[in-house]
Amino acid sequence: MLKLTGTLLNIFKTNDFTKEDGTIVPGKTKVQLLVKMSMKNGQSKNELHDLSIPVEKLELYRQKIGKEVEVDVAVIGKVIFYGI
Repeated sequence: MLKLTGTLLNIFKTNDFTKEDGTIVPGKTKVQLLVKMSMKNGQSKNELHDLSIPVEKLELYRQKIGKEVEVDVAVIGKVIFYGI
């Protein structure tokens, strides 16, 4: 399992949306993490990541805003790896 570690900045719920057939889909619960990423030149940069989490895991993070947290993640889409 992969874990993403960073400073928890915010927790929010995205807007509900309506499908073409009229079905209302509830918005997702998301956490915002500020993640320090190492660069090839030895420096680092901060990246902001909005991560969807299951609503049942919300209580794991609610009291940790401003603190470093680990979030279990999976990969969707293209991932680029490079040697460091």
